[in-house]
Amino acid sequence: MDKQQELLAKVIDAFAEKFDKKAILRGGMVLRILGSPRYTNDLDYVFVPFKSKNDIVNEILDCLKSIDRAEVRHSLNSKCLRVLLTVEQVAVQIEATVAMEVETSTTTTQLFSPQFQLPRRIIHVVDHSISLSNKLAAWNERRLARDLYDIWFFLRMKIRPNVNVLAKRLKRPIYSKLVEKSEYFNGSDVAEFYDFIRLKASELGDQELSNQLSDYLTPDEIIGLPDQIRAALVTL
Repeated sequence: MDKQQELLAKVIDAFAEKFDKKAILRGGMVLRILGSPRYTNDLDYVFVPFKSKNDIVNEILDCLKSIDRAEVRHSLNSKCLRVLLTVEQVAVQIEATVAMEVETSTTTTQLFSPQFQLPRRIIHVVDHSISLSNKLAAWNERRLARDLYDIWFFLRMKIRPNVNVLAKRLKRPIYSKLVEKSEYFNGSDVAEFYDFIRLKASELGDQELSNQLSDYLTPDEIIGLPDQIRAALVTL
């Protein structure tokens, strides 16, 4: 797991050096950069300003191949460029999409990169309020405990959701097959959704929530989290 984290750090470093503002990090690794202990083994990027993924594929692959002993395999579909990067049997996945414009925040890798003897970098990430809104919508669509954890982490940072982004996602949810139709959110606005997520979190038992987080956090990091998550949701 540490080797995976080191490889992810190398990719972040390489992208920051080569692409700077063109490479916008999003997803779970943003929270890792901000100090979250939750592990992730992939990276999600959006590259700007580009109309087509084909405009950036070769540059991304060349950048990844510059990493020492890197083996790179990729596929391209309608949603994203997906790359499997392997270095000495350690593998991570990178997904990249494109956009003409993205609202961003800036942060630093100082809590993450130095542990792997890599320099601190200023990097660009999707605006935190938008990321929180997308996390809330993602929880609605797939009901994963790790989404609740990420929501808690953002709320602990005093980040507030972008209501417009969340409302748009709630109007057109793409539910996972694992979510029963009887569990769909059928409200009409964001305030009702806040009540809905608080109710569902209160119904989730401490042990069930802890078990779902065990793949991402150590036992010591999980202790007390269920109550902390429920308390944070009250602030929405």
